[in-house]
Amino acid sequence: MNKKKVFLPVLLLALGIGGFAVLKNTKPKPPVVAPKEPVWRVQTIVVQPATLSPVTSLNGRVESPEQTRAAAPSVGRVLRVNVREGQAISPGQTLLELDPRDFQPRVDQARAEVDELDAGIASEKLRHQADLEQLAQERKLLEFAAADVGRFEQLREQNFYSQSAVDQSRQNLARQQITLRSRELAVADHTARTSQLQARLSKARANLDQATLAAQRSRVVAAFAGYVAKVEVAVGDQVNSGQSLIALYPSAGLEVRAKLPATQQDAFIASMRRGEKPVATAKVAGEVLEFSLARTAAAADARGLDAFFVARRPSPNLRVGEFVSLRVSRAAEKNALAIPYTALFGGRQVYRVEAGRLQGMDVEVLGDAGGESANAAQRLLVRSPMLKKGDVLLATHLPNAVSGLKIEVVK
Repeated sequence: MNKKKVFLPVLLLALGIGGFAVLKNTKPKPPVVAPKEPVWRVQTIVVQPATLSPVTSLNGRVESPEQTRAAAPSVGRVLRVNVREGQAISPGQTLLELDPRDFQPRVDQARAEVDELDAGIASEKLRHQADLEQLAQERKLLEFAAADVGRFEQLREQNFYSQSAVDQSRQNLARQQITLRSRELAVADHTARTSQLQARLSKARANLDQATLAAQRSRVVAAFAGYVAKVEVAVGDQVNSGQSLIALYPSAGLEVRAKLPATQQDAFIASMRRGEKPVATAKVAGEVLEFSLARTAAAADARGLDAFFVARRPSPNLRVGEFVSLRVSRAAEKNALAIPYTALFGGRQVYRVEAGRLQGMDVEVLGDAGGESANAAQRLLVRSPMLKKGDVLLATHLPNAVSGLKIEVVK
């Protein structure tokens, strides 16, 4: 009885395993599927080489080479400030005044010194004329004194005069010689005294000119039409000599300093040496302004070379310190291709479509496409000797684009 209970489960287990093996061996096998190469659906463009003018986009800042700062000519106090920052100014307009009471006394003092020395020179001339006239008289008196000495000595020998009378005549002669020498020295010293007075007069006149100029500069007057960049003082401020009062710049002659790319600076420099002046345009406050490349900086750095574009006409919308985007038209290039930005990979490569697959090739980037249309603003000019008319280029920017990749062109 116990053997039957053990055998029956074992039999059932064996039958189950055998049935599972039969079913596994008789199940249908799935068909083998060959791996399929992925195909990327893309858009393309047809190559049409032409002679086109590339455009370089630059970002620059407006500067004024003639921006000036008016400084205080001397110590004084601000009396009036007639303008505010950003205000337009016209030639001859009085912008700021310092108190004239701080400057006029210095002018009067300097002028008094000049008048005093003028009078001193006139007095010296009169004195010199008198010395010349007296010199002739002194010489005659000396002759008379010498004659008296001779006469008294002769009479003394004849015992007509005493020795004391002879000595007295000799003293008179000595005194007259001293007087004559003093007069001759005064005449000879006239040139030196006059030169000294003239030097002092020149110094006094220089002080007068300086004081007069300081008084004139105490009124800041606009020399050109332009704008007030900054007012640095207020009414009642005490200012020192040389302290900045107000900053101005003319509305004409404003220029934009922009950095030329290192890859294009040689082309710009060569065009300037040929006498060409590339023209740039910029839209400022809705107004389209034109600029001409005037010059380049003397030194470059790793980022490129600074260039200065001068505005062809004044504009109230152009202000110093403003950032401006320039589009610079360059000389036309032969065999240039206008392609969308999405067709350029890695900054220097495009893909040609050959038999449904991609073939990569390097190109020379010339710049943006010219023109004002929306399509032109979004296209790039490139050139490659390997591309010819009718070639098809990939226009969809694929992140995994490589040579040999299979694609399907979307019409």
